[in-house]
Amino acid sequence: MKILDAQLTLAADFSKAKPDVFINPVGHLICHLTQGFNSAAFPNGQSNAITADAHVPIALGPGESIGNFNFGFVQIGRINPGQSFSGIFYAGRMHSEGSITVNPNVPPALASPILYDSTGSPPDPFFETPTGSFTPPKMNATWGDHPALKVPLKLRNSGRNVDNFLFHLILDREFWTIFTSTDAAAKITYIAHFHWQVRYDVELMWRNQNAVVRRNKSIAKVVDAKVKGAPTDADLQPLLAKPSGARANALYGRAMTQAFFGARGPNHTENDTRFANVPNDFWG
Repeated sequence: MKILDAQLTLAADFSKAKPDVFINPVGHLICHLTQGFNSAAFPNGQSNAITADAHVPIALGPGESIGNFNFGFVQIGRINPGQSFSGIFYAGRMHSEGSITVNPNVPPALASPILYDSTGSPPDPFFETPTGSFTPPKMNATWGDHPALKVPLKLRNSGRNVDNFLFHLILDREFWTIFTSTDAAAKITYIAHFHWQVRYDVELMWRNQNAVVRRNKSIAKVVDAKVKGAPTDADLQPLLAKPSGARANALYGRAMTQAFFGARGPNHTENDTRFANVPNDFWG
């Protein structure tokens, strides 16, 4: 089989992905991308906020069948691109009630910032079960995603024995979504990819014991729209060479649990005073 990648089209649609937050009535902040968000069912029942389509002509050799090949997308993510700062920060109502930092993005909670992403339980190496369709001479494939995050609005500061309240959330992630084929021998061919970023950056204040968004500087954007072949970043190469192992949702879910409820340390620190950058009108 020959993939005629000179005639490849690969287009990602971010036009409806608008970073926003939902403060639910049971004490959580949910960061989402608006399109496809279902507040009542979260985390289930969500639809894609970002989509992509790939189309490429295929030339089959003598005796070859398209049924021996799979076409779909592989996705790899990285936490904190460019060593950006992230974490989930809580503050007391007054300076003496302290503060809390929760950071699931570093060891030991998260061993590596490079994550092998998926939705559902697809076969390796794909992000979702491949459903490419062949309309001779073109192979066609679609993809979609909706990165989101839910955190509690308050945490108990055990040192001060009072509740601290969500002040600032920053989670910066970038992704490489790679149009990919595999053959009957499981040989992987990375055809082309696009590179994108979702950064949630939300600051809250509290009024009459209710959380209110002070500012939302979140972004969702394409970094590189279409690049032939696989990503070339050095830290991605081991996973690209052998895409297997635990997937991002499971790993990050465990990291969140450890950071919020595990031992004090790099992932969870509690302070006797508020952070210096908490505004005086944080609580009112």
